[in-house]
Amino acid sequence: MIRTLITICLAALCITASAQQKHNARTPDDPARAALAENDRPLVIDTVLTSSKIYPGTKRGIQVVVPKEYDGKTPACLTLGLDGNLFGAATVIPNLIRSGEMPVTIAILLQPGTSCSQDGEVLRYNRSNEFDRTDSRLATFIETEVIPFVEGLLLPDSRKILISTNPNDRAITGASSSGIAAFTVAWERPDLFSRVYSSVGTFVAMRGGNEYPAIIRKTEPQPLRIYLQDGVNDTWNYIFGDWWEQNQLMASALNYAGYEFDYKWDRGTHSITYGTRAYPDAMRWLWRGWPAPVKAGKSMNGTLQELLPEDGSGWEEVNPLNATGFTEEFAVLMTDPAGLHKLSAKSGANKLIKHNGTDVSKYVANPYRVLPMHNGNKYITNTEGDIFLLEKGSKKVMKLEALESSGREIALYPNGKILVASEKNSNWLISYLIAPDGTLHSGQQFYWLHNTDNHNHTPYGNFTFDKQGNLYVATPIGIQICDQNGRVRGILPLPGPCRSVEAIAFLGDTLYARSGGKLFARRLNANGWNSWDAPIDVKSQGQG
Repeated sequence: MIRTLITICLAALCITASAQQKHNARTPDDPARAALAENDRPLVIDTVLTSSKIYPGTKRGIQVVVPKEYDGKTPACLTLGLDGNLFGAATVIPNLIRSGEMPVTIAILLQPGTSCSQDGEVLRYNRSNEFDRTDSRLATFIETEVIPFVEGLLLPDSRKILISTNPNDRAITGASSSGIAAFTVAWERPDLFSRVYSSVGTFVAMRGGNEYPAIIRKTEPQPLRIYLQDGVNDTWNYIFGDWWEQNQLMASALNYAGYEFDYKWDRGTHSITYGTRAYPDAMRWLWRGWPAPVKAGKSMNGTLQELLPEDGSGWEEVNPLNATGFTEEFAVLMTDPAGLHKLSAKSGANKLIKHNGTDVSKYVANPYRVLPMHNGNKYITNTEGDIFLLEKGSKKVMKLEALESSGREIALYPNGKILVASEKNSNWLISYLIAPDGTLHSGQQFYWLHNTDNHNHTPYGNFTFDKQGNLYVATPIGIQICDQNGRVRGILPLPGPCRSVEAIAFLGDTLYARSGGKLFARRLNANGWNSWDAPIDVKSQGQG
């Protein structure tokens, strides 16, 4: 059934090369595909998830495969199969458990959702919307709706279904659109899944999957083990791109980034035939060495190599640092070197920010961000994104009228001669030159950021510089690090579900980041520069 559905979906979308070869090759039978004796067969529960808050109006079929070895007391490992029982998973997994090549594992075989009328007519297929998009929505759905639903089921003997919460005990698999989805779920949430099998993955320009190779090369490696399968005769499509080419780019990027990954290239087309053949060996490879944890590798990215300490230290959750002005309402930025004023976590608005002893809110309606400078001047924005200049020794407030496209986040370059501002509804940051009188001119869209929006509609947060003139930006995919010429060279994701960074602050060689009400810190081979510091000469990185 699912093979037919995938074939129909792809036939409607794809024009394949006429010279594609038919499946006629023979391979030795794998014992993991052998039919199970009646006494060895797992318990298979067929059920339907009839509602969802994340995908409203959908329902979907779920098969739960519980092996004989499951005792109902010890949480089992998990393999989550997208698109249902692909690859003969309900047979292969129990066989690999019996042979000792996989731990005791419960399989959840999940179909994509459909939206139907009361008489059963399918009004909307949700497969591409769930599987091809490259954000955390599907991972959240699996975490908060699918797994709790399955764990709420009882086996016929009243045993509960217990699933390990350790990502090292979890794998996720899929083919075509569900192949990229398996990768996306683990990429977005390595705290949920560490092991990925993607067959003929749709890493093409449907909903942003074509950007993965570039993102992988720039992002600090995560603890994932990945197995790719594809064939030289996979689909080429005049709209979306080349599946075979994109899978090769994925392999190249994963190798560059230091991941534990392997692949099986063959002569196959865009079907699950060869993916099914490769599945037993892929599962053996993914689970090899378990329970030893999957570990992050070391990227060949020069920016990350220079920035990250050799000791491998990463992010640590920290308590609010009251001694340096952090409180439980820590939001982002130290606004005054003499008395670090607090910021409101809820609104992001500055509290008690004064200029020449007077609250700046008397001069600027709805103040949002204040940058105090070493010379005593201040730049300030309001919630509408206007930029103002407050001069030392004067109660004059200069609204910089020409900057209507600017947003409310601003940062000062370490030489004190450039101001960077966000742009409304954009993934660009604007670079302005600062005139001797403090006014701004010659603004250009200059810094370009990756994927600055996610399904929670969270834009990027604030930004700050290090002493080398590199810009650090809080974004939904992590802290993006731009060189002097405005290009993203590295991305630092936060651990677990905290990938989206709401706010950052650089103090000395320690970078702080806030996400989801938590504060994280890590030491880097760089030192931050804040607007109140004395301007410094920055060595040019050249024109690039």
